[in-house]
Amino acid sequence: MSLKRSELRDVLVRAHECLSEPSVWNKEPAYAVKHAKEAVAIEPFRERSYQLLMRAHAAVGNRAEALRVYERCRSLLSEELGVSPSPQTEAVYLSILRS
Repeated sequence: MSLKRSELRDVLVRAHECLSEPSVWNKEPAYAVKHAKEAVAIEPFRERSYQLLMRAHAAVGNRAEALRVYERCRSLLSEELGVSPSPQTEAVYLSILRS
């Protein structure tokens, strides 16, 4: 049984997310940024990837870039889908904003 292209893309995004998340906490934030960026590029409407990218930038000490990532996510969701970011994405944003 072969996987469809969309299923393979989902597996790839999840792999990047799985590589990114522990890297934030294991003091490898540059590695986390790299994989989170890849996940966002592959699937730009997946908020989980934006959350990881924001956390990774904040862990690197680049708070301004983390906040820009939130704004890109917010704008994309608003303009393309007419929705606001999820409460989870908002929580990451507020956490970075308060730090």
